[in-house]
Amino acid sequence: MIFEDKFYIGYRDIDTNLKIKNSAILNIFEDIAGMHASYAGEGLKESNTTWLLTGYKVNIIKRPEYGEKVNVLTWGTEIKNITASREFEIRSKTGELLIVGLSNWVHINLKTKKIEKVSPELIDSYKLEQSKTNFDELKLKKINEPENYLYNKLYKVDWNWIDANNHMNNIYYSEVAEMTLPDEIKKNNNYSGFEIMYKKEVKYGDVIKCLYAENESSYIVAIKNEDLSELHAIVKLNK
Repeated sequence: MIFEDKFYIGYRDIDTNLKIKNSAILNIFEDIAGMHASYAGEGLKESNTTWLLTGYKVNIIKRPEYGEKVNVLTWGTEIKNITASREFEIRSKTGELLIVGLSNWVHINLKTKKIEKVSPELIDSYKLEQSKTNFDELKLKKINEPENYLYNKLYKVDWNWIDANNHMNNIYYSEVAEMTLPDEIKKNNNYSGFEIMYKKEVKYGDVIKCLYAENESSYIVAIKNEDLSELHAIVKLNK
């Protein structure tokens, strides 16, 4: 089953170039994934189980701009034991493909906070589209941490960054990574895509250290705790 809805690119979604921000892309993906889960009977209010993100890969063909109405599509490609893969498309109102996304998830019980196997009945309710894909992979590859960094920045996690799971919302990993970039790079917002590997949750009041590196193809930000003993996530923004 392909779940589809329309979204409007509003003022809060755009950068100074009037084009959609990476965080707004992820907001849209998060919203439509939740809508699809609710349709399948696994909404936050109706179910004791949900999905936690373990990774994103997003390829940007053309960024929607302020005032555009876009069609957003999502579907599951695989659910196996405790994990799932989900894809996304953002298309213009004329059908032009603008952005594609691949995400990986793990299934948890909201009451016990433990990983829980997906039942056959729940798998059936998502009506997987196993043959429809824009990628050559279902499972995202590990993002390797750079050996050296150019500099780092510290941030204290604000209450406004916390979601219903009492963790820093997935979208803010992208935002703090871009906050860490050199000014000219983040102002241009000219990435061809990005990847995020989530490793360990961040909680309210935590101090995180964002370490910046770059290579020929990408800008990389590793998000760690203050003493660098734990890796929370790696964000890679492709040139």
